[in-house]
Amino acid sequence: MQRSRLLIIVALILLVLSVGGVFLLLNLNNQTAPPSNGQTPTVPEVIEVTQPPSAKLDLIGTGQNLSRGQVVPTEALIILPWPTEMVPPSALTDPNQVVGRLARYDIPRNSPLLSTMLVVSPTQVSRFGSDAALLIPPGSTAISIPYDRKSGVALGIRDGDYVNVIVSWALVDIDEKFQSVLPNLTAGVLPAEAPVPGPEGSGITQGSIVAAVTGAGSGNMQGRVETDPVLNQPFYIVPSEPQRARLVSQSIIQNALVLRVGDFGPIAPVFVEPTPTAAPPDPNATPTPPSPPTPTPPPPDLITLVVSPQDALVLNYVMRMMERYPDALKITLTLRPPGDLTIAETQSVTMQYMFERFNISLPAKLNYGLDTRPLPSAPAATPTTP
Repeated sequence: MQRSRLLIIVALILLVLSVGGVFLLLNLNNQTAPPSNGQTPTVPEVIEVTQPPSAKLDLIGTGQNLSRGQVVPTEALIILPWPTEMVPPSALTDPNQVVGRLARYDIPRNSPLLSTMLVVSPTQVSRFGSDAALLIPPGSTAISIPYDRKSGVALGIRDGDYVNVIVSWALVDIDEKFQSVLPNLTAGVLPAEAPVPGPEGSGITQGSIVAAVTGAGSGNMQGRVETDPVLNQPFYIVPSEPQRARLVSQSIIQNALVLRVGDFGPIAPVFVEPTPTAAPPDPNATPTPPSPPTPTPPPPDLITLVVSPQDALVLNYVMRMMERYPDALKITLTLRPPGDLTIAETQSVTMQYMFERFNISLPAKLNYGLDTRPLPSAPAATPTTP
């Protein structure tokens, strides 16, 4: 009985294996069978797209760093393939135009050499001009103006920035003929018949009628006559203080290039002096005392801007006026973002503009106010004797 059961189990296992094998074989045939239309399946063709190489020009470049005034040797030159559409107009392609010439300034390695970087002799170096002049665009000029932390963005301006220039003016009324600040001073004019002393040959004789000016002084300001509405009496009113200046501010120059903050410094030597070989230290020599610390340099007080020739005249006029009237004109610089070429149209700012633009109310005249006197200090405590 047990043997028959074992045979049945073996038969069932064989049947399951046979059915699984048939199922697996059918799946493989379906995957490898050709399409029902009888056509052979095609594999998509991979097309490699290649762009044509851009045309390049062999430029003469530097294979090592060149110092200012150094004679360019042959072994310092390399060939730099450069895209034709990006070749500078003054680029050099002939080594004969480079070897033996002098470097106008420090030239880093792997840089294409331009004709403006090289000179033939020291005399040409002296005629070539300053390095700063190379940074001024054609049609522009450079001018230096005062610079400090209050008017110069807290000394945050650097070479290559762009700034706007604001000028503030303190204006007063002046007498058109005298060209003096109003109000004028008054004086009394009295006739006199006595001889008046004067230089010899003046022609003044006894009994000549002259005008004697009296009472001229700072306290005799010219005033005006007003009639009191209550008493109906005229009064002569004089000012109680000198004339107050009226302030106005306006942006006069925009998008000016900062060529240099501070002094340009001494001119670098044309030729590079060879570095002497340091002698070995002498063990018996007296030790050299340490040098004192280098003092901190003062902050810059000048800034050089690149502007048009007409704007240079404007800045020159402002500076000359500042020299004559140091409290009447002030220059303020504002820093611009890089790449911003916008020229904004601005309005002059006065007290009237401030009250109207920001809707400032005129304070009412009240019967109370703030005490401007300083507060009394507390008396010092008297020490007590125990």
